[in-house]
This record gives sequence, C-alpha cells and structure tokens, in this order.
Amino acid sequence: MDSRVGGTQTSLSYEEFDPLCTWQREDGQDILVIHLPDFKKEQLRIQISNSGIMKITGENTLEGKKRSRFVKEVKVLKDYDSSNIHAKFSQGRLRITLPKKPSKPSLPDPVVVTPSPQEDQNDKANTNAKMSSPQEDQNDKANTTDIPDSKSRVGQVLRSKMFTQVMVNVGFVAFVAFIAYTAYKYWTISYVQVDED
Repeated sequence: MDSRVGGTQTSLSYEEFDPLCTWQREDGQDILVIHLPDFKKEQLRIQISNSGIMKITGENTLEGKKRSRFVKEVKVLKDYDSSNIHAKFSQGRLRITLPKKPSKPSLPDPVVVTPSPQEDQNDKANTNAKMSSPQEDQNDKANTTDIPDSKSRVGQVLRSKMFTQVMVNVGFVAFVAFIAYTAYKYWTISYVQVDED
C-alpha cells in the first residue's frame, strides 16, 4: 500500500497473520480470547453487522515501514444477545464476551379432553332438538338467491379504477417497506467498545 507523507511517496509493507483464538464456554455466555501480545487497545477494532458477522481487526507498527495486521470474522449466532457483547483488552489478550439470550421456557404439553359416553349422548340429543322448521328453510332459500347479485358487485369493484389505484399504492408501499427493511438488516454496522484493565 502506498501513502503520501509531506509530498513524498513511501511504501508500507504489511505482514498478515492469524492470531491464536480460544473459546471459553460457560452457562450464560461464551468468551472468545484472542492472543495479541504486541498490540495496544487503540490498535484494535470490533464491528458487528446486522447480518450477524463480528469482524475483529488490528494493525500494529513493527519497525520502520513494516506493519502487522489481522482480520478475524466470527458468525454471531442467534443464541447470543448481540446488543450486550462487550470486549476487554488486558495483558495482550482481547476477551470478547458474547452473552447468551435467556432460553425460552418450554410450553407444557397440550391436554386433550375426550368426552365421556354420557356427554356424547347429550350432544346428540341437543343436535336433534335443533331441527329447523319449514319456515326457516324458505328463508334460507330466499337468502341464497342474493348470492349471484353479490358476486356481480364484487366483480364491479374489482374492475373499478379506484380499486386498481388502491392496489398499486399498496404494492408500492410494500415495496418501499421491503427495501427499507433490507437496507437496515444488511447495511447497518455497530461497534463494540474495547475496555482496558
């Protein structure tokens, strides 16, 4: 990588490395320990994207124009509470604490109630008592003749310009909401502050 300092061009060389990383698993949290003996807190950066990727980077000056740097990416699982992730740098070790979300209590199994034979007979008796009268049957037939009329009204509404305009507007709003959600979900990055002992 070339950079200009005071009008002259200097060439920096980078030494890429992969730091030693270990996991400590605990009940309520997991801790990622990254061993960085030659680094300072100010040389480290932690970013978490909304897509669940935690990116840890660091850059250190070795001697003269030579620098060492690393990039480590870790998938933050949905089991972790990403809003409460915190980091601490002490004695050449970066400790990133990933607290787990509280587990949801399991729901009890549903209870199935089967009717007793006596209840089943009572239900049948009540059903037989509710037989309809001939007068009610004629009213039901009169109501069924209205159905074709209501179908033609629905067809008129569907063909109307106002309905078409409303549907276009609803589609546009849904599209804009989808774009806004996608932008929020995949383009937002949050940073984790590194504390020092």
